Amino acid sequence: MKRIGYYCLMLLAFASCSRSPQPMEALYPVQGYTDLSQEKVKLSSLFAEYRLIPLETNDSSLIGGRGNKVLQRDSSFYIESENTILSFDNDGHFISRFDKRGSGPEDYIDISDFDVVSSSEGKTELWLSGAGGIKVYDALSGAFIRGVLSGSYVHQFQYVNDSTLLFVDSGDEVFHVCDLTGKERFRYFKKDLANSIHKFNQFFFCRGKICYQLGNTLEAIVYDPDADACSLQPILPAEGNVLTLQVSRDYYDKYGYLEQDKKLMENYVMLSVVRTVRGGAVFEWIAPGMEYGLSFCSSDKCHTIPFSAIDNDICETDDNRFLATLTCCESDNDSVLLFQVPDKGDGENNFSLLEAVCKDMQFN
Repeated sequence: MKRIGYYCLMLLAFASCSRSPQPMEALYPVQGYTDLSQEKVKLSSLFAEYRLIPLETNDSSLIGGRGNKVLQRDSSFYIESENTILSFDNDGHFISRFDKRGSGPEDYIDISDFDVVSSSEGKTELWLSGAGGIKVYDALSGAFIRGVLSGSYVHQFQYVNDSTLLFVDSGDEVFHVCDLTGKERFRYFKKDLANSIHKFNQFFFCRGKICYQLGNTLEAIVYDPDADACSLQPILPAEGNVLTLQVSRDYYDKYGYLEQDKKLMENYVMLSVVRTVRGGAVFEWIAPGMEYGLSFCSSDKCHTIPFSAIDNDICETDDNRFLATLTCCESDNDSVLLFQVPDKGDGENNFSLLEAVCKDMQFN
């Protein structure tokens, strides 16, 4: 796992909670998820259906940078490209480029996270976070609507409903629950440099609760909107040599910040992404030696397939690691997984998107 490139590194992480957590059952209480199936499978057989969507390339729509975050919202695609947001329609045709970088009160300095939100007034809003807090714009016209949390550096955030916003910063207690004006109700979880990884999509939903995965570990902060309360909860039961918060802290104490990641990668399996899908979840793993795998989990069963056992019969690419871009891509359809497929031509075209509809998470 690299902290520069595929993942966004910010000097932030987590250690202990401001409210003492009680032991809780895992969000997905399945066993055997580290048992690898070495039987060769076709990529197409993992999905109920799929389609490749080439993204239009022109002077305005060219996507820059690496590991671009992609959101699918209401059949449109929004892509962060070097501190701008590009939008494409359902077939990959370019729609617009949003760029209001600057130092004015209606401008933004940088983009650390973004989302596209349907407001209670029926508007589609573009939310951007970074050095100036959160800026909210009309996603269609680009007009500035309001600022939230001005003066803060907001690393990541999650719109919950008309009364609740979650965000992560680098203060002493890093997880915050506030209203949409930025008025804080409470904060949770103390920062810890031992667990400092930030990724594109660490928030996920599980049975009506909003979860925030802590780095590449098995633990998550779980926010319950009904109780307006947070808890620390395992995503999966601890198994084998899968990374936990405590292991990460132990390695930090032993090797220090700069060497910690290297040593962990040599010895531990890391949970790099969680995607909730209908009837279960999809997990992506990185094992020692940079070996990747996918787990398809129902409520009581799990099937884990290493990338090396997948025969790519869908798209023209020689490296199955394009499947690892699941960590960058998110859909508002809980049946859909998205992947970025690299251009096979001269390298001057945008990547394509692989939109894959999951099968029901039931295994015979």
